[in-house]
Amino acid sequence: GLYAGWGGCAPRGVRGFPVYRPEHWAFAGTGIYYGDLLGADSHVYGYEVDGLDHEIRGGLPYPAPNSGAPDGLQILAVGMAAQVEESADVPFEGRFLGDEDGRFTAETLFGEASDANLDKVKRGNGMIVNFPRGKGEVFHAGSCEWVAGLLRQDPMIELVTKNVLDRYLGKS
Repeated sequence: GLYAGWGGCAPRGVRGFPVYRPEHWAFAGTGIYYGDLLGADSHVYGYEVDGLDHEIRGGLPYPAPNSGAPDGLQILAVGMAAQVEESADVPFEGRFLGDEDGRFTAETLFGEASDANLDKVKRGNGMIVNFPRGKGEVFHAGSCEWVAGLLRQDPMIELVTKNVLDRYLGKS
């Protein structure tokens, strides 16, 4: 799948999506600016986030050439995530994540759970993306916790969700 290489990553610290393209129709009416955190108060960027390999050009994220992203994919928001906790201060035994998830992903993608392959998968990201698909399009907020924003009645998450539903139901 599109996001197979990055699924299961766990974000730390920031609990919202840093927005890179606030002018996108999904953010209409939110008052969001470049760099604002979408959903931080309601912790929508919680765990198991989806993303893909990307590069930053002119301050904006774009899919990397070999990322497997579909044509026309726009990265609207992106935050950092990890499958392995790294710290200069916390010994390996005291870390919450360990490296089991990372080694599983390394073995799945590269056939071996070696340290070299673990290094290829331990850093990831979570994204909000939009891309055309056939006669329609896809809006993907890659986080298991998007629903937390709705349950906590986060006005920004509600408005983005409304914008997406209105567009896809032909109400905008």
